Amino acid sequence: MKIGWKSVAWSVVALLVLLSIPTSLIAITIFLVMMPLVVLYTMLKPLSFAAHVACIGIAAFALMGAYSLASLVFGLFFLIPAAVMGHLYKRRMPARTVVTVTMVVVLVQLLVELAIFSVQYDLNLSSELASLIEESLNQLQTDTLMPAGWAAETSATLGDAITRMLPALLLLISFLIAVVTHVLARRGLGLMGVLVPGMTPMKNWKLPRSLVFYYLLVLILSYTISSESTGFWSMVAINAMPILTFAFTIQAIAFFFYLADIKKWSRIVPIIIAFPLLIFMWPFYLIGLFDTAFPIRKSFEKKG
Repeated sequence: MKIGWKSVAWSVVALLVLLSIPTSLIAITIFLVMMPLVVLYTMLKPLSFAAHVACIGIAAFALMGAYSLASLVFGLFFLIPAAVMGHLYKRRMPARTVVTVTMVVVLVQLLVELAIFSVQYDLNLSSELASLIEESLNQLQTDTLMPAGWAAETSATLGDAITRMLPALLLLISFLIAVVTHVLARRGLGLMGVLVPGMTPMKNWKLPRSLVFYYLLVLILSYTISSESTGFWSMVAINAMPILTFAFTIQAIAFFFYLADIKKWSRIVPIIIAFPLLIFMWPFYLIGLFDTAFPIRKSFEKKG
């Protein structure tokens, strides 16, 4: 088996990412762990890739000892979607297909893992979240800033709300992991001389107009169903609204990329605008909603 310095270098990168998992950097690491594995799978044959992964795992265990368990579990979890993404790159599939399939694989794995933990350990997610939140809120209550019993009631409400929104949260996390991995892996493969299809320029992104209809339907549901309801349609409304809001926010960012292009603005301008849009989604997502529902770009083309 021929081993080049490039594959060794990317194996070292993968090892460093695994070593950073049991640290405070895990919030960043979770979006980076797939990237070196995707690059390795795309560069190597399956058997060679398996050998590299085995060496990475052995090295992580040797360096971390007992602390390696969490890192190896994370690595194994993301190994499958990384291999799927690398396989799709080898087949020269469009970037949109690569991101979509990878997102679905990550989402399915998250749901399966959650189901296994719930059954194996008799886990009540709502109660566990409520306990964690209550520990943080108890400090406010002991400092007499809040009335007695406030922490328990608030934590129970928040725990239940987060549990009900869990499908939407998992979907958004899967989407972000797939997109970030694609962007970074494509750059990494480009450095190795391996060209893979890129995403459509953001200025040309356009959501299907049918999403506007779904948004209106969900909006009606959210106003007609009681906030205390726990039925199927209540779950649909609770999870669909943040997903659609996020989608229209991305569309709003795409609109500003389009506007920057037609107005000949600096490339940094739409990137700067994107930050407040992502932070304050609720008012600004309407820009993306209108951009999807109406041909407002044509008016700018005429003025331009």
